[in-house]
Amino acid sequence: MWINILSIIVIAILVFQMYACYFNPSLAYGTFENIDANRQAILTLAGRNFVMVVVTLLALKSQNAMFLAFTFLMNFAREFYDMLLVGYLDHFSMKGIGMMATFLVFLIPYVFALKKLRQLASKND
Repeated sequence: MWINILSIIVIAILVFQMYACYFNPSLAYGTFENIDANRQAILTLAGRNFVMVVVTLLALKSQNAMFLAFTFLMNFAREFYDMLLVGYLDHFSMKGIGMMATFLVFLIPYVFALKKLRQLASKND
């Protein structure tokens, strides 16, 4: 089903970000000054992505609607936070707001996935 495909796309993006964080942060995040504070922040991000990949893989394997819904809620919250962070770091300029709008590519499907998974979970009860 399309929810599984969306989950796999999200996993691929998270794996790419995780790889970039561990091996080449500038690959995903632009200029990266390799100082301790930056390394700590980027490795924390890598750890977050690792946990999200593991949880999403477990949910995909189980095919439990509520478990999958949890992963979509988790990813929705992450994307929403990242969207606000992009705007904040760009001082909510027109460019920043435009970049924030690109996050809708994932936020909108997450909403539809959550609605569909809720319907599936209620049918299984």
